[in-house]
Amino acid sequence: MLTDLGLQVARSIPTDQLAGLATGTLKLHGGVIRDTAGRIVSHLAMPASSGLFNGIPGLGAVGTIINGIQLQSLSSSVAAVKTATEQVLSYSMATTALSGLGLVTSITGFAFLASRLKRIDQRLDSIEKQTKSIKRFLQSSQRAQLMAAIDHLRLSSQATDEAMRRDLLLQSKHSFTTLVHHYRSQLDEIEDIVELAASEECYMLACIGSVMATSDLGMGKAASDEMEKHRQTWQTLARQHCGRLLLGDDPARLLDSRYTQAIPTAGLIGFLDFVNGTQRGVQWIDELRRTLGKMTFVRNAYSTVEPPVIEYASKLLVKNEVLQGFSAHMGFLAEKKLSISYFANQVEEVREREGAEFLLLTHLI
Repeated sequence: MLTDLGLQVARSIPTDQLAGLATGTLKLHGGVIRDTAGRIVSHLAMPASSGLFNGIPGLGAVGTIINGIQLQSLSSSVAAVKTATEQVLSYSMATTALSGLGLVTSITGFAFLASRLKRIDQRLDSIEKQTKSIKRFLQSSQRAQLMAAIDHLRLSSQATDEAMRRDLLLQSKHSFTTLVHHYRSQLDEIEDIVELAASEECYMLACIGSVMATSDLGMGKAASDEMEKHRQTWQTLARQHCGRLLLGDDPARLLDSRYTQAIPTAGLIGFLDFVNGTQRGVQWIDELRRTLGKMTFVRNAYSTVEPPVIEYASKLLVKNEVLQGFSAHMGFLAEKKLSISYFANQVEEVREREGAEFLLLTHLI
């Protein structure tokens, strides 16, 4: 099936694609490798629970992740190519782990949604001093509705009767869409970063769940359009929160040496370009230096950007990359007239049959 779709299956990343990632002519977005025109070149396919990268990285690794892949110039030696491949895989798994999502070939079905919702609950439960807002969030009727929507998606995958399957998907779709509007309206009002992060994750789960249901109903073009609309709405919100929480009205303070590891120069440039929707690159540093003055140093002495803020802002930055890849993937599925679940299942069957830890699905031109 994959070859019929114009995909070549390989168990390694070709040197030309590694070189493209190293030079910037190719970009990695949540396991999707794209060229500068945004066209998909390859998909990385790994199981949802890969041992290549365990757990969500802590703050010490955030700076490295948001800096991007740091590939050196490649030689023709097997060792150099193997090292570069491992770097690409590790970076891809790290960004998707930090984003709270996964590779686009594994973002599918009730199991994905249920596991992400469980992680949200576990993170909130682990907070020592539960606030009233967090308790209320965990006990809310919306959380129960999200669980029910995920359950309807699960039942639809098990239904043998087509009419019953369609009815369950429609119920799931209706619930997810309602929750999208609910969580979206909340995100403008929340100040607490813990509650904000949880609400934003639930918002994205509802968005993706709605897109999954639409795709599995056989409405590929509608699912693709819906995903891109959700991505753009999320991006606008993420830029606002990242700007408010991290950059504030004096981003020059982040040039302070205290933030060298957590927000390296490339990371700071990435935040500024993301929040402002630009591609100015290193020009930002000159602009920040021009704004430096005595008041900046005074404010630096009395104000600190807390680690949770940096980690959450970094999560938004890498999630933006992953969602770009997911939106491109939905466009690919719409073009091929495939549902998200069918494609994912076919890819996983091939990976298991090959006995491979990962596969690369390259688009033939």
